[in-house]
Amino acid sequence: MRFRCQLIAAVLAVALMPVKVACAGGDAATPEEATIRECGACHMPYPPQVLPTRSWQALIKDLTHHFNENASLDAATSKKILGYLVAHAADAPGENHLFMRGLPADTTPLRITDTPAWRHIHGQIPESVFTSPKIMTKANCGACHEGADQSGDTNN
Repeated sequence: MRFRCQLIAAVLAVALMPVKVACAGGDAATPEEATIRECGACHMPYPPQVLPTRSWQALIKDLTHHFNENASLDAATSKKILGYLVAHAADAPGENHLFMRGLPADTTPLRITDTPAWRHIHGQIPESVFTSPKIMTKANCGACHEGADQSGDTNN
């Protein structure tokens, strides 16, 4: 009897789990979910608003040499992620244009730490803080901004 109750509970638990069904030949993840999953597999999923369209295009165009790593994706996933990044880029209509301030039109930063906005926000922080054992690198946003390493949100 106990086994039967456990079996019924297990079947109900599985039946009631939220499930995404992939469309034929595609990924059911939203563009934002795909970006967080794919980019977040190796590093913090940076918010699209920290780089302009031209930067995201350059980064996605050469994923086989992504900061000396092969981060290549299939064409459909690359297109989905690029669409999301471009739609919400620093220079996209309706987005916060903070990271465009002071950025020359002929500059294509590939790192957020290369943007004038990042330098302005973090410029007073001594280099020793970024190289400390807790932080180790300027790209480790989650060390100071709680939750940033999961969602890319650095507003806290």
